[in-house]
Amino acid sequence: MHISKHVAFVVSLCLSRTLADFTGPTYPPPLDLSSNSSLVTASWKNLSSQLDTYLNGKSSAAAASGNVTFSIGMFSMHDPAATKHQYHHTSPGVAHGSSGEGTRSVDGDSVYRIASVTKLFTVFAGLVDMKDEDWNTPLTKIIPELANFTKTHEDGSPVYTTAWDQITPWALANQISGVARQGVAALDLLFAAVGDPNATATLMKEYGVPFANASDLGTCLDIDCTVSAYIQGVMGQPPVFEPWTTPAYANNGFILLGIAISRLTNRAMEDMYPSTIFKPLGMTSSFTSAPTDNATISRSVVVGVPADGFAAGNGLALSSGGLYSTTNDLARFGTAIVNSTLLSPLTTRKWMKPTSHTASLTYTHGAPWEIMRYVHPEGTPSAGKVTDLYTKLGDSGYYNGHMVIIPEYGAGFTILSASTNNTLRAAVTNAVLDMMAAAVIPALEGEAAQQARHNLAGTYTSGNSKLNSTMTISLSTDDIGSSGKNNGGYGGGLRITKWVSNGTDVLASDLFANLPTRLLPSLPMKEMRSQPGQSPRQVAFQATVNPQTASYTAASAAGIEGVIGPFTGSAATNSDWLTVDGAHYDDLGTNLIVFDLDPQGYATSLTPAAMKASLQREREK
Repeated sequence: MHISKHVAFVVSLCLSRTLADFTGPTYPPPLDLSSNSSLVTASWKNLSSQLDTYLNGKSSAAAASGNVTFSIGMFSMHDPAATKHQYHHTSPGVAHGSSGEGTRSVDGDSVYRIASVTKLFTVFAGLVDMKDEDWNTPLTKIIPELANFTKTHEDGSPVYTTAWDQITPWALANQISGVARQGVAALDLLFAAVGDPNATATLMKEYGVPFANASDLGTCLDIDCTVSAYIQGVMGQPPVFEPWTTPAYANNGFILLGIAISRLTNRAMEDMYPSTIFKPLGMTSSFTSAPTDNATISRSVVVGVPADGFAAGNGLALSSGGLYSTTNDLARFGTAIVNSTLLSPLTTRKWMKPTSHTASLTYTHGAPWEIMRYVHPEGTPSAGKVTDLYTKLGDSGYYNGHMVIIPEYGAGFTILSASTNNTLRAAVTNAVLDMMAAAVIPALEGEAAQQARHNLAGTYTSGNSKLNSTMTISLSTDDIGSSGKNNGGYGGGLRITKWVSNGTDVLASDLFANLPTRLLPSLPMKEMRSQPGQSPRQVAFQATVNPQTASYTAASAAGIEGVIGPFTGSAATNSDWLTVDGAHYDDLGTNLIVFDLDPQGYATSLTPAAMKASLQREREK
């Protein structure tokens, strides 16, 4: 069916009246996280004070929490000095050397086990060393034992037979392969009967299970068995789900991923981590096994019996949760991820995306990202806005670890913790993470807003007085109205408050209809090749009149008319992507605004692309 350009143009304008933001930043990322004038510095000092006050308190809860040793820290690709923001707490047990070895006071170079944060390193190593097509190769073409099993079980029940020919390394990396969670017999209830036949009767009485022989568990009883024995043990396990159905956490999947990566690259994982990641990034305090030299042991965080915790062997579980690292080394790793130090920027952008939803509206999953959708709370610079946190948690034995990366700020934070009290350790770790999120994320947003005001806000005017073209940009501090504030869903950010082009009031035209017009970053700052008349640095924005809310219920609370449910509400929350770049003039988008920047990031001019006229920034009076 033919639709005239005029009709299509009008339709795009009508749609754009009710739609919402893109995913991503409201402002260019903050560059100053460490100076005394930075909001991030002030917020971190406040966080440290809060932790001091609580941990030094007299309550029983504070006393219990004090028994968890932990280290937290920040990092940023834009401000290397952000790593000075650290806080360390040494429990009485560690301080008194109750384990018999290890550090007595933790700092940024203290060595912890990082548990399942290891999984992030495993995927990263594969991304660096493997070919794209390797990720989508069925396991049956990588592991011959699985091919033989699949061939001999073609008629097996899909309920009890894993479809190994449908599972790829990428499915394993995304925790969406559907394989059984655990792969070694030591985690089976029946393992209690190994060497103790009487234990079976106890299991039968306690759990109501039928009699079974411990010999049924096979030869791979723990993570120290051979690769061949491990594969023989897991290949007949029933699946939990069909491949690519839903995320389901599986340590077994990451052991298999490590095996697959090793076979595809012809390199052992214990060799790959140091050569592919640690050495190139200067991570001199990261290890694939417990350190044995006295100097490193003396700065290691050892809790409980060393052989049961810190120094416990990894075996086949190395790729799932066996690495050791420090706060400073994790900062180097996190910075390398957001800075695309070892991967291309394109690969990084493709990797840092969700693969599947979970049942939660605020939690999605990637490879192996555990993505939390943080909603900025009331009273913060962008209340109601959604910011995606790309995280990887770890919890194993006596140790916890979390890596949190926030792509829109090019920054992140980490926590490492240790205690023999697993329940207490997990509770304290998560509570401190919540405190960090509440302190750091609004501060990053506020710092970015202040920076945008300084670098970009102002009045820009054509140097040709006959042209009569000008644009004024200001910073709005309105929030988004996530909890009942009736501001129509128009959030804070950079706004165009005046736009005259060739004597025409552009904001009053059909393009913007006098609606609040915000500028949203679309292309980050780029170093340009030197061309006559071209700035060496440019950053692009899209002008939008769309309200922004985190959900259709928030849209209703914000006073956006016509929101009844998810379909009417989607037009107020989630469809800017549908209409972006909808209006063009002479093949250039009417919403595209390009800033020219000096080496410090300060805008000297801007160009509304479709108007083809550079406007020079006026000096502040």
